[in-house]
Amino acid sequence: MSHAGKDIKFSLKVMVNKKKGKVLFAEVDSSFADVLLSFLTLPLGTIVRILKKHYGDDAPAFGSLSTLYNGLANLDSDHFWTEGAKSILLHPRSSSDAECKKLGLDISDSPPFEYFVCSKECYKLRLRSISMFYDITGKCNSCKGNLIKEVVDNNDAQIVACEDGVFTKTTVSFLITDDLHIMPNAGLSQIVSVLGITDMDEAETILITFGFPNVMDLLKASLTSPTPLSDLIFKKTTKMSSTKRIYEDGTSSISNSKTMNLKLMVQKSTNKLLYAEAEEDFVEFLFSFLIIPLGGVVSLLSRNSNLKPIDSLYKSAADLIHDKYFKNPDAKNRLIKPSIPHGYLSENHILPLTKECLLLAPYNIFSCGWRSSTRFPNGQGSYLKGPRTYKIADDLTVTPFCIISILSGLKDQKIPVSDVKEVMLQIGLKEALSILKASLTSTTALSDALLSQVVKEPSKREV
Repeated sequence: MSHAGKDIKFSLKVMVNKKKGKVLFAEVDSSFADVLLSFLTLPLGTIVRILKKHYGDDAPAFGSLSTLYNGLANLDSDHFWTEGAKSILLHPRSSSDAECKKLGLDISDSPPFEYFVCSKECYKLRLRSISMFYDITGKCNSCKGNLIKEVVDNNDAQIVACEDGVFTKTTVSFLITDDLHIMPNAGLSQIVSVLGITDMDEAETILITFGFPNVMDLLKASLTSPTPLSDLIFKKTTKMSSTKRIYEDGTSSISNSKTMNLKLMVQKSTNKLLYAEAEEDFVEFLFSFLIIPLGGVVSLLSRNSNLKPIDSLYKSAADLIHDKYFKNPDAKNRLIKPSIPHGYLSENHILPLTKECLLLAPYNIFSCGWRSSTRFPNGQGSYLKGPRTYKIADDLTVTPFCIISILSGLKDQKIPVSDVKEVMLQIGLKEALSILKASLTSTTALSDALLSQVVKEPSKREV
């Protein structure tokens, strides 16, 4: 984002109990509520990247997603069909990017927009690129010049803060709880019935100024603490409770026949997962986590992501904020039913994700054609070349399979080959959702999602 955008400040009235070091609630305007709700539009890979960019070496670990992202970044480019394919995974775009650039403060640091413009610079034709694997061919309708792709910086003068709100209407003020429930400021009854606050004897109001660093701190705290506002204002650290169990969801009943093979290498004497082996289809599935917006993740996991503040934000958008307070129905849907940009989903995706429709009508009037993009020269398909085998660590770090490296690792850990067993699993939708959920909070995502069921189910084939 621009330096000017980073200078934006928000004023919050916060009701606190200083003796307990606790935020009771905060009163904010719609512009700050929009920034907070925009967290739901951030792809998981974007969150990892902007936290790393802002905090540097002090960036917090975001479950197993940080190591998944770093493993992807360290893979040689010859594993991918093109450099552009790898770049999309490292710099995923949100389908709400255009709207978020109108926020009072946009933290997404998204890639520049791309437009198709006339090569003769008549500028009478300027169309946004809305597909990652198609380019437009044809001529400018005005001067018949060829159409070329132009990258437009995010600081383009045409991108300005939206005066009538981005997600919510500007006439509304909101209350925010410590765990990031957001609701319209509609009266005293909310204090008792919704917030559960009946005793205000020890409560007092303080004024807080929130700028770019504070919003980044709030994003970080919302991923690591059940009480992010209290942590920020009282400068304390509260850890999210962790659960070491099988991650199961009600969504497992969704019909999806696609499955992938995964080979788990487990130490016999301890039942500890050592690593997993998989081909490019499973690795692409893991990399697909990085393109999913937070709101889409909570939706996939039936509003139970184990990230309590993020679940609260989602519930707020879905239930607590009435439709009349949103700018329009599309604004609400972008938060609770976000789609994936056109061209991002590979042929190996397994999760029930919705992709943006490719609207051809605006281009047809200019008699434009299509050609395969330089990012995906073969059209929509795969990110990774194959066939190829990969090693996947418990924290989802992906590396090329190398038997010499694996044997050396076992030797360093003093684990004899005779103490290693091979367990074959079929990964379907239920297992896929379990791995996704575990990846949000755990640095042992594969063990937490899969290993317990392997131990309980001796029918799985062991070698």
